[in-house]
Amino acid sequence: MCSPLFWIALVLGHVLPSVAQQDNGIIGDPLVDCADSYFEVRFETRNPFRGLVFVQDRLDDPHCRSPPASPSGHQNASLRLAFKECGVERRISTSPRGVFLSTSVIIAFNLDYLTKVDRIYRVQCFYMEMERRLEKEVLVKMPPPTLHTKQVPMPVCKYEVLEGSPTGKPVYYATVGQMVYHKWTCEAEQADTFCMVVHSCFVDDGNGERVQLINEKGCALDKYLLTNLEYPTDLMAGREAHVYKYADRDNMYFDCQITLRIKEPGSEYCEVPTCPDPPRRRRSHQTFPAITANEELKVDENSDFIIPHDEIVKLNWIQMNFDVRQAVLCMSNIGLGTVCFFNAVIIIISAVIVFFSVRLHALNTKLQC
Repeated sequence: MCSPLFWIALVLGHVLPSVAQQDNGIIGDPLVDCADSYFEVRFETRNPFRGLVFVQDRLDDPHCRSPPASPSGHQNASLRLAFKECGVERRISTSPRGVFLSTSVIIAFNLDYLTKVDRIYRVQCFYMEMERRLEKEVLVKMPPPTLHTKQVPMPVCKYEVLEGSPTGKPVYYATVGQMVYHKWTCEAEQADTFCMVVHSCFVDDGNGERVQLINEKGCALDKYLLTNLEYPTDLMAGREAHVYKYADRDNMYFDCQITLRIKEPGSEYCEVPTCPDPPRRRRSHQTFPAITANEELKVDENSDFIIPHDEIVKLNWIQMNFDVRQAVLCMSNIGLGTVCFFNAVIIIISAVIVFFSVRLHALNTKLQC
């Protein structure tokens, strides 16, 4: 029969490692190594790590989690993932040309449950597609020279949503109506070499519902969502806008394309899109073309226009001659003449009354004397 001391030691042996893991934590940022056929993420911890690192929703797959920690424990943890395993996402980029590989990794300090010290990271590697062009010229009776070309590194571009201005803090969570600043920037090793144009911008609710904000020419389509972009520098574009959202959707995804061109030699500024003021986009409303004074509205002679009896409204004399609107009073010539006539009559009557009142007062004064 086991003594009480044995059970106490057994319980403490199970509880103390759990408490120690809750006191553990990650030091600094994870290190990501993007290799040829895999990428590896490494973490440094305060105390020896006895937990598990695994891909989100892939805990049961032994290829998608880290091996069991050694009893002695080390103050680091890592996970290596092959490109074709564990549901690694692949997304092709057109500008710059390349492939994004990404997945979500969870570091758990306890093998049985998740605690507040556990973290989830979105790991992403970008593999740029490089193009190299070699030319060779052959001359008759001459040694064939080889032309070596030097490839200029492509700029690295990014898109940010900031608080209200180009120098604001990044916004990750926002409320409807909040003022934010959409900012696109590219960093190039050589100055005054490239020009950028942001175009073909869409907003997606994550369920396939897409709305185009900027067309292929770089012009805005709805001024109440996002107006035409500004280009303060050759490799920067942006515009402030109010936050909006889809009904019953908490997340929004922006997808824009950036075209990079070589800057014309001797040009001081890059050419940017010349766009008209964007209209307000109306939904589910049929629009009809306006008819100007020089246009004629053609109606078929055989067409019949039937107006229901209850929609016929009889206008009185005032409604026929006066058109009262907010802040504007419009009247016909007859109405204007009528108003002038009544004003003249009132002025004459008032003058007559004042005249006789003065005469009567003067007469009473003489009689009293």
